[in-house]
Amino acid sequence: MGKLYRRPHRLRRWFSRMKIIPVNYGIALVLLLSAPGCSLLPVEDEALQPPLVQPASEPLDIVEAAKGNIETYLKGTANFVSASSAALSFKQSGGRLKSINAKVGEEVKEGDLLAELETGDLELQLKLQRLSVERVRLLYMEAKTSGVSDTDLRLREIDLERETLQLDNMENKLASSRLYAPISGVVIFAESLNEGDQVNAFQTIITVADPSDMQLTYVASESKDLLPIEAGMPANLKYKGKEYTGKVLQSPSNAPLAADAAKAERQAVTIVIGMDNAPDDVQIGHSAELTIRLQSRENVIVLPRSAIRSYMGRSYVQVSDGDRRKEVDVELGLTTPTQVEIVQGLEDGDQVILNN
Repeated sequence: MGKLYRRPHRLRRWFSRMKIIPVNYGIALVLLLSAPGCSLLPVEDEALQPPLVQPASEPLDIVEAAKGNIETYLKGTANFVSASSAALSFKQSGGRLKSINAKVGEEVKEGDLLAELETGDLELQLKLQRLSVERVRLLYMEAKTSGVSDTDLRLREIDLERETLQLDNMENKLASSRLYAPISGVVIFAESLNEGDQVNAFQTIITVADPSDMQLTYVASESKDLLPIEAGMPANLKYKGKEYTGKVLQSPSNAPLAADAAKAERQAVTIVIGMDNAPDDVQIGHSAELTIRLQSRENVIVLPRSAIRSYMGRSYVQVSDGDRRKEVDVELGLTTPTQVEIVQGLEDGDQVILNN
């Protein structure tokens, strides 16, 4: 029984020793960790600060405002046309087409029959009317020599006048149904028509042009492009690699008044140029490079167009002033595709920053 009482006592002493050991080790561990320079955790290196990089200074494209000359030109392609041409149409009335004897590129002679309308039996009626006029004229001549009264003679005269008027009317109808070449030349236009097709009055059927009398026409995209053009201005032409001179014969400012609205619109965008010593191989429809000097300024400040900046209708430039930039409003003058005249705002020698 005594052994049974001693065993709990031993167990308590053993547990008491086991409790002391963890406490002592815990205290030692805390002291060890808290000691300076004696940490069990790895020491992290202090993060390095990135090096300060100075932003690269952007190079400026600078041009010096300097005086020079500037010129504006009209440049484009002009086409050779005949100075003498005729557009043919049936003036009095339309009708069915009887025949058309013209093709583009064909040569015709003055007086050639080119087209005609159906006229029914008009030609037969015309022959009969000529006979009637001849008959009445013979009766009138007989009355004059047979000593008839003045009244009878006057009646014969009236009959002759009446038949003659009818003959003239028929001849005019026949003539108006036919189109003849008014000049010798080349057919440059022929309406695509077949026999029996309906044709309207004043519809252009055929155009004939004289290829021996040539000039050029230039058509602008807008009428404002031709405002500086005046008749008599010199022109430079380049045809098949060779240089020629010429002059403006007609511009919108001296073009004849046109009652037709469509023709007036064409004249507003068209100039006519004559070529000096035109080569013999020129043909209708060929083209030449056209250059006309419009305006020029000498000894003025000229800048590249890339120097000009704009905002809400305002034109200005940036001027380099040491380390600073300043905006300067400018008034523009003549302008070309690459240059611009500065009328006001800059002085000779100003350093202008390009707007690239």
